Amino acid sequence: MARPLTLLLSAADWPKRWLGVSLALTAAAHGDPVRLALSGEALRLFLGGRFDEGAPPGAAEARVGSLAAMLEEGRQALGLRLSACATDVRLAGFDPAEAAARLEVTSLPELWREARAGRLLAL
Repeated sequence: MARPLTLLLSAADWPKRWLGVSLALTAAAHGDPVRLALSGEALRLFLGGRFDEGAPPGAAEARVGSLAAMLEEGRQALGLRLSACATDVRLAGFDPAEAAARLEVTSLPELWREARAGRLLAL
């Protein structure tokens, strides 16, 4: 069985958000259990409904669509888990109870336990 992947994504810039989403989806498509944990600006953009902001003009030509839609499709079709630490949610200016409607709200120790059991990648 594949070892789980915990991918920590805090990047503010679109290319790194695209890379994080693409890596998470690729791993999930290959059967790896994947948790994409958002923090910092990536979390703020996601919860604020602005996760797709900053796409370069060539994104459409390269057939790269909405990152938020890609995440949702990955959750539905591949079992990708999208989460954030409750403290990160508060630091981003959101209520963890309200954020729980859009992603799993967890704790940093829980994320660390999962990462120790598998692999960890941070962007």
